[in-house]
Amino acid sequence: MKKYSLNIVYLFVLLFFSFNTKAESSKENKEFKISLLSVGEGQSLADAFGHTGIRVVDKKTNNDVIFNFGIYDYNAPNFYSNFVKGRPIYKLGVQNYRAFTKNYIRENRYIIEHEINLDEKSTQKIIDLLVKNLEKPNYVYDYLRDNCSTRVADLFIEETEQQLYNSELDIITENSYRKLIHSKTNENSWGALGIDLCLGAVMDRQISLRETLFLPEKLMQYMDTLIKNDSKLITKNIIFSPQKSLSYNEKQPSPFIVNSLISLLLIFMTYFNFKNRSWNKIVDILIYFITGTLGILIIYLWFFSNHFASAQNFNFLWAFPFNLIMVYALLRKNPPNWTVNFVKLNIILIVLLFIHWVTGVQKYNITLLPIFIALLVRYTYLIIQIKKSEYEDLH
Repeated sequence: MKKYSLNIVYLFVLLFFSFNTKAESSKENKEFKISLLSVGEGQSLADAFGHTGIRVVDKKTNNDVIFNFGIYDYNAPNFYSNFVKGRPIYKLGVQNYRAFTKNYIRENRYIIEHEINLDEKSTQKIIDLLVKNLEKPNYVYDYLRDNCSTRVADLFIEETEQQLYNSELDIITENSYRKLIHSKTNENSWGALGIDLCLGAVMDRQISLRETLFLPEKLMQYMDTLIKNDSKLITKNIIFSPQKSLSYNEKQPSPFIVNSLISLLLIFMTYFNFKNRSWNKIVDILIYFITGTLGILIIYLWFFSNHFASAQNFNFLWAFPFNLIMVYALLRKNPPNWTVNFVKLNIILIVLLFIHWVTGVQKYNITLLPIFIALLVRYTYLIIQIKKSEYEDLH
């Protein structure tokens, strides 16, 4: 899942030996070694989930290359807009094996190889499909259903005459997409918070073993289950094992600390306003502007992007897009009569959010809990203050 330069030299080398294999397909085909390479996670968010590649070795010519489905280009046209829309363009590339592994060893990330001893027909089919994919290498990347790991899994499971298929793949596990993502990012991190804000309730359903293979580590573990003492189908090799495993790491203060401080400040300001019978409108204007803007983003991702996982995102219950209307209302000297009912609706929506959370409809990021509590306190005071303003206007 990392950016790499496409090595044209190795592309031509691979095409050369691929055409040779087609010419000799009638003979016994044992000079090729096909392996699954699993790379451990790194410390950045882009590397937090690990990586997967397919190693192809031509024992006759000593060509040793990696097929990499995880290549992307930040400088490609519309890269960032496509990313937001859920249509990032990735590509299949070919790299030298030593260059590929050297980079990850330098980053101190483990590299595990599962050599897969397929029959002649399946070996040839895998190589032919890989070369065919090089003709149109670009594809629309899907973080959960079509990534560097799922593409490799599909090839080995679907295109090998069920040699690597296990009926347990269809069994529903206790895992969900969100649970597996949190296992790699730590829920109390800005990366996890951003993911949880943008992705909806579909992330919380239990998924099958096959669906868990979006994580390279899960694909690696699945290959481990296929290793049997009486079979030579898979041979496991540890290419590099660091003394200490890496994981996603953030140096800035955690979101729970930051959100707790913001919440305490908001509650303190509300208490100060109540005690002094004052009203800092700017605080409420900021609240409604920020939550309304977040709400628009959530609705956009839900209905107008290609991110399937952003559907049914009930974060809009607290980040309500129509909150932007309240910005206009609060800017007026005398808020309209409907504002009290609108704030009551805000409270009801947050209560509904807690019901969703407890019943498992959607899991919200735990670092947002202080924010939810502070909003309930502030909205309650806002109702009192608006009613007080209305009473003073009448008298």
